[in-house]
Amino acid sequence: MIRNLLILDKNGRALLCSNFGECHSLCDNTEEISSFINALSSFGGAISADTLNEITLSGLRFILRSKEDLIFSISADDDDTEGQRKILTEIIGLFADLYDSFSCGIEDEIDTAVYQEFPKFLVDQGILQLNCGKYVECEGCPNRDNSLPLLEMTEELDGI
Repeated sequence: MIRNLLILDKNGRALLCSNFGECHSLCDNTEEISSFINALSSFGGAISADTLNEITLSGLRFILRSKEDLIFSISADDDDTEGQRKILTEIIGLFADLYDSFSCGIEDEIDTAVYQEFPKFLVDQGILQLNCGKYVECEGCPNRDNSLPLLEMTEELDGI
């Protein structure tokens, strides 16, 4: 299932960081995760003519796409990569319209609060779904860690 959605501007600033469960959020570390996603995107562009589109670390698959000056990323913990790519494409189309109407060429002054209802819109439209509730307590949930496992991810990147 898709766990998180992150949208960055051209400066690597998180315009939106949202999770779709109660305890499965990388957004507790918004600055760290946005820097991580921005670095992955930049790294992919530096080593290849294409950008880095996907990486799997610590059981999470990150799918990245760019549109104009924005970087979109979702994290998921299942194997439905094709379905996730389609969903991300749909999210990009919807968010691009919203972004264009609020940015008006003054990107640095945008109040990111205007985007905070976008995840609820995605859930209401059935594009994404909340994914918590399988367990009465987070204690029994295998996804209970709510922070970015940077050490594990760094070790996995070192092994690539």
